[in-house]
Amino acid sequence: MNIAILKLGWDQFCQHYHTSDSRLLRWTQFCLLFFLLALSMTSSSIRHYLDHNLQQLLGADLVITQYEPLTPVQNQYLTNNSTQLSLNKQLVVTLTNNELWQEVQLKVVDDNYPIQGKLKVSDVLSVESYSAEQGPMPGQIWVGSRLFTTLNLKINQKLLVGGSHLTVQKILHHEPDRLLEGHSVAMRAMINHADLLSLKNNRTDTNDRTKYRYLLSAEKANVDQLLTWAKETIPGAQLVHKSGKHPLALFWQRVENFIGLGSVLLFLMATIAIDQAGRRQIINQKRFIALCMSMGLSRWGCITISFVQWLISFTTLLLPAFVIAYLAQVLAISQMQTLFIGMEVNWNILTVLKTSFILLLLLLTFQIPQWIEIFQVSISQLFRPSKNNKNVIYRVFFSLLSISILTVYYSDNALLTGMILGSLAATIFLLMALTWFVLTLAEKLTQGNMGLIPFSFYMMKQRLLSKTMQILGVGLCATLLLFTLSLLKDFSSTMNNYMRQHDGNLIISKAQKHHIDALKIWSEETNSKIKQLKPFMFSQLVKINGKTLAEHSDTPSDSMATLLKPVRMHWTQDMPDNNMLVSGKWWQKSDKNWHNISVESEIMTDMGLNLGDKLAFNIQGKQYEFTVSSSHEFKSGNGSITFWFQVPHSARENIIATSLYMGSMELPEQAWSSLSKLWLQHPELRLTSVKELADSFDKTLGVIIKLVSIFSFMIILIALLVICACVQGYEADEKIKNGLLLSFGQTKSACLKLSIFEWLVTALIASGGAIFGTWIAGALIYQSQFSLNYVPDPVWILSTLFISILVVCLVGILSNKKNLNVSIKNLLV
Repeated sequence: MNIAILKLGWDQFCQHYHTSDSRLLRWTQFCLLFFLLALSMTSSSIRHYLDHNLQQLLGADLVITQYEPLTPVQNQYLTNNSTQLSLNKQLVVTLTNNELWQEVQLKVVDDNYPIQGKLKVSDVLSVESYSAEQGPMPGQIWVGSRLFTTLNLKINQKLLVGGSHLTVQKILHHEPDRLLEGHSVAMRAMINHADLLSLKNNRTDTNDRTKYRYLLSAEKANVDQLLTWAKETIPGAQLVHKSGKHPLALFWQRVENFIGLGSVLLFLMATIAIDQAGRRQIINQKRFIALCMSMGLSRWGCITISFVQWLISFTTLLLPAFVIAYLAQVLAISQMQTLFIGMEVNWNILTVLKTSFILLLLLLTFQIPQWIEIFQVSISQLFRPSKNNKNVIYRVFFSLLSISILTVYYSDNALLTGMILGSLAATIFLLMALTWFVLTLAEKLTQGNMGLIPFSFYMMKQRLLSKTMQILGVGLCATLLLFTLSLLKDFSSTMNNYMRQHDGNLIISKAQKHHIDALKIWSEETNSKIKQLKPFMFSQLVKINGKTLAEHSDTPSDSMATLLKPVRMHWTQDMPDNNMLVSGKWWQKSDKNWHNISVESEIMTDMGLNLGDKLAFNIQGKQYEFTVSSSHEFKSGNGSITFWFQVPHSARENIIATSLYMGSMELPEQAWSSLSKLWLQHPELRLTSVKELADSFDKTLGVIIKLVSIFSFMIILIALLVICACVQGYEADEKIKNGLLLSFGQTKSACLKLSIFEWLVTALIASGGAIFGTWIAGALIYQSQFSLNYVPDPVWILSTLFISILVVCLVGILSNKKNLNVSIKNLLV
């Protein structure tokens, strides 16, 4: 490459560095660089923590978890191929202390626990913990610090657990196999296996979702042998070993991909900003290139100058973007340390280079339309500038190409990707159609009238492309904010009201037959009402068409994560009132084949199931195979209790399993205080108040809104850049318009009023489109996912509308202020 061309590229970069157009382009590119670098670097730290965490907090060389005990033969095989073996069980019970109660995840440990690592305990709540070699002795119970506080317990206090009085001996702070609980925040307690048999009404060996966890210490060769054996012998078991994948690896990958797909919106808005900010810059570049060509420089030499200028600009942004992204990573990791103890900042140079290369490709595609324009420049354009409408097509094509690269890079689920991009496309089309319709109609209605308002509509219609770009940028930002904040807020209240109306105020999540008998007696005593009861049995999906779940699909999804555990299977002859048929055929009473099964439609999609597929379920130690004959989904109008898997009533007669029940109740106010007596007699009875469910959902919602707000800050920043870019891109046109108004006798005050009116119209169209788009999305999501009607909060919507209009008008007027400093003399020049 000629040194002179490189020097010329550098001179062009220096000459344009302080121009407003160049500054806007740099800010836009910097935002994209910062966001994706921060995301990649934070992800790298989290992945490093997950790998390191797996080594340190697994508590064994190999852990096998399933929801039924191993047979004596299987247990002997583990013993023969390991140096040490420990079995612990986990079940959910409700503990009470006077009138206080709390659902607890109770761990039952043997005398070999822990295999590796140390337990951390204390005798007083406020002091530092110390190590314990073994778990609790018979007659003792150790409780987590949160449970200790919630139930107002005291050390050496007797606590009734089932039929046994256990002594609260220590406060439990850390378990060496705590990693296996994932991101669970359940309150915890621990007892010795000798006390398990004395739990009243204990049925954990024959039903329920009791976890049986086998912790093994073994050599690597034995671990490999055990893994092969387990995959063939116990396909429904979950296997975790030190050299394997972290249990949360797929979960985090899904989160990272979702955020990455969300950045498609950032890149779309950045495309608009770059296009508008580069509008005036490309005109100057074409003049310069035509001048260079008149002096004998080739077309490819001119392209090289432009490329060098752009590459220098990109390179100078990398270092500050990296530094600020690193600081953002430090802040993000510090926030996560409350949930993931021991997480530290760690970044991989290969991750940074990979992300930088992807960004280079993405931003490079934005520049290709400009280089196509430069390639078409001729010397004659020094005297007679020409315009090529094909360049608009080029800009649209390469913008879509850039967004497609980003989508492919982060996409892991066709349904998720389709929903995000489909919603994005629908919003864009809606905003463009609304802009064209409003401005065209307004111009037609005011045509022939005198005054500033008709003139304003005429000018906006003449600059339809500019206005469309402005409205798209503002509208997409407002749509995202409304969709995430308003929709989630409305969803919380809608679901709460629906459950309160149809399900009462208490959910029975799991009850056995004798629990139902006790509930009926208790409800008569307390004047409560059982609203609904539905039978089910726990079943674990182990194979799909002869393949294990891992072999069938390695794509992370919520459905996959849930199906790794036993789920409820409901038996019914007729379709439930709160379900509707989506595909296939529901079974008839005359059908003798009991191997049919109906699967919830979302599970069908997530797991890639089709009618006719064979599903093998493990139900209390025996395997049963069903054929997918239909698909169903929830329908509003009745209770919210529904099931993923439903089988004919005749299937129940052929399956050996314990019947369990799920339902809901309506309790009067005075009945709540006597719930502790019921739990005292039946600690395994699962009851959850609707208010507790709503509070839990609201807490989760609060975390989501915080995360969305951080992301929305980036959206707002780029939206402001879009507004500024649109103003600067048409700065010359605005000055001519204001100069003409002054020449007609108008004052600068009138020009300011006209500018305010234009931005008011822009903000109204953008905000109106955002509200309409959010309403459509809400209605579709509520109907398709929950079969509910979306009813937005008008106060929230109007408040958001007012704030959006105020912010857009203020930013637009401040950006446009320079265009008011014109005179008739400037117009003549």
